[in-house]
Formats: sequence, C-alpha cells, structure tokens
Amino acid sequence: MGQDHGPTPAEFVLHALAACLTAGLANIAAARRVRLTQVRSTVTGDIDLNGTLGLNPDVRNGYQQLTVRFTIKGDTPAEKLRELVTQSRARSAVYDIITNRVPVTIEVDTR
Repeated sequence: MGQDHGPTPAEFVLHALAACLTAGLANIAAARRVRLTQVRSTVTGDIDLNGTLGLNPDVRNGYQQLTVRFTIKGDTPAEKLRELVTQSRARSAVYDIITNRVPVTIEVDTR
C-alpha cells in the first residue's frame, strides 16, 4: 500500500508538460546559439476533486486551468528569451496533446 508520497497520474501530466517545454526551450536556444544561464519552469493546475471523485457530476474530472511559469536568464535580450518559449510551445508534443482533443481508443481484452 502506498504512503501518498508520490505524484498522482494527473500530476505526472504536469511534469510531462514542464519537461517537454523546458527541453524544447533548451534545444531551441542551443540551435540559435543562445547561452542560457538559468531556466526554471513551474506548472500549477486548478483541479476540483469533487469531479475526480464523482461527488459532483457538474464538475469536470480534470484540471480546469494550467499555468506554466518560466524563469529564464541568458546572454540575449528578454524579448528573445520570450521568443524561445513561444517556439518551444509551438513545437511541444505534450502541449499539443493537452490543448487539442486527441482521440483515445480504449480496448479491453478479458481473455
């Protein structure tokens, strides 16, 4: 039995989003020869457990809102650093999965 010390599956999604955006940011910076001296990303989400636990059918099961915050420092002006984040978001597979409806097929084999 678990001790409630690890992330929930829904929290893993937040980690995936932060990791994808941050890795993309670093790759884009390297390709543009921008030297980054600090990169920190934090993702927070608003979730109402009344939906997840089935206590209120009017509340959705997942996050209502996600916020990604970056702290970035490097050898280029602030506007160029912001452009790195914009490009990372545009190329992020995880951001795309979260923000666009992705068809999911669930198959059950009971044999």
